Amino acid sequence: MGAKPKLYLEMSGTASQQSNGTARAQRATLSATAPPPRESTPAPCSSQLERAIELAALIESSNDAVMGVTPEGLIECWNMGAEELFGYTREEAVGQHVLMLSPADRVDEFQEMLGSVLGGDRIDFETERIAKDGRHLSVRVTAAPLWDTDGAPAGAAAVIRDLSEQRKLEEALRASEQLYRPVVEALSEGVVMQDRDGRVIAFNKSAERLLGLRADQIAGSSSQQPPVELIHEDGSPYLSHEHPTMVCLRTGEPQTAQVAGFVYPDGSIRWMSGNAAPLYRPGESEPYAVLCAFADITSHRLTLEELHAARLEDLKRLALVAEYRDDDTNRHTERVARTAALLAAELGLDGELIETIRRASPLHDLGKIGIPDRILLKPGKLTREEFEAMQAHTRIGGRILGESDFPILRMATEIALTHHERWDGTGYPTGLRGEEIPITGRIVAVADAFDAMTHVRPYKGALPIDRAVAEIRRCSGTQFDPRVVDAFMNLAHCQLVERR
Repeated sequence: MGAKPKLYLEMSGTASQQSNGTARAQRATLSATAPPPRESTPAPCSSQLERAIELAALIESSNDAVMGVTPEGLIECWNMGAEELFGYTREEAVGQHVLMLSPADRVDEFQEMLGSVLGGDRIDFETERIAKDGRHLSVRVTAAPLWDTDGAPAGAAAVIRDLSEQRKLEEALRASEQLYRPVVEALSEGVVMQDRDGRVIAFNKSAERLLGLRADQIAGSSSQQPPVELIHEDGSPYLSHEHPTMVCLRTGEPQTAQVAGFVYPDGSIRWMSGNAAPLYRPGESEPYAVLCAFADITSHRLTLEELHAARLEDLKRLALVAEYRDDDTNRHTERVARTAALLAAELGLDGELIETIRRASPLHDLGKIGIPDRILLKPGKLTREEFEAMQAHTRIGGRILGESDFPILRMATEIALTHHERWDGTGYPTGLRGEEIPITGRIVAVADAFDAMTHVRPYKGALPIDRAVAEIRRCSGTQFDPRVVDAFMNLAHCQLVERR
């Protein structure tokens, strides 16, 4: 009554009292109940016997070693798992003292363990045992008490799991780590490992040096909560799901040559280029972590930006040479740039894009340097052949500007090639229609046309502002993007025109 619940062993006879059909392993019925009062000695029934047989079947089918031990420490139950683990047959083990499995320096451990179990405790611990051939085995032991029908300690039941392979794998992992850690630490590149949730779990010294952060600032940070703000090359912030390591974890695909800017509290930016690769455990289809290696490319980017800036200045001067031929004021490109930037702002484009348009649009007519004076400066209407030659200035400009990874020059090429395309698809050089035309080309088309109409050229006079505005409105939906025209109508047109 009120006794502490324990495993209860109901004895149903000794080995000599039973037939061969009910072995010693079939004599125990285990239940998580308190031991019965000593005066109660229920007779075995068929259901209890069936339960004992089921228990014996479970013991024999277990891959782990299962043994039963008397209060004196003698082995009285020994399954096939125990035979395979320790190398002793049932006949060799049953009746022997369990200390034959313990190293000499662990005898006291066994005595303490058996005393705890016989006192009613369930124990679970890792230790070492010895096989028949002398091998030392790393094992996990789970042991619980057994009680007889009178409530007296009848021994202990133990399940022993072999940890030797696990220990070998752990040791191999440690050896691998010891082998590769010096290599990783010697790398000039930063190396960071992040777990499935994007949390940093390991990094090398170079990561601290390149990022300019302390170890405690990096450790535990994550793609969701980076130690500093991350930005794209265009200046927009990196969202957590866009981070290359998170993309790698989500898709399982390596991410290469990914560039990110690390923005520090003082406003400085360090640019990093990195590669991210997923890590898989054997037999698993989803990565458990990602490894990212990165290098500082800040100085490289600054050098490139200086080179791009120098090239941009050279191209602007070349554009001025072309402009001087048909605009002796040398102001057309500047006015088009200003109007294009105002249109971009009216359309709600972001500040970075507006500034790029302002800097790229002055190069829109660079290709005119390749048009002969007799065509470029001809007063009056051009012949069909002359107009076709004039149209070539878009392609010439595109070829001069070429392909570039510098955003301003890349946009300048786009504008040079598309600012004479028409909304209805009848423009040149490729006949793009509607939104097939880049927004930059659609914006500069309006800015260029208005400036050309309202300023004097060697081959034509200037239109009044109101007539030029009316012409822009009339061509909405045919020559020009209606949305850009609507934005143009909101501008202060008089401020877009210079009068001598």
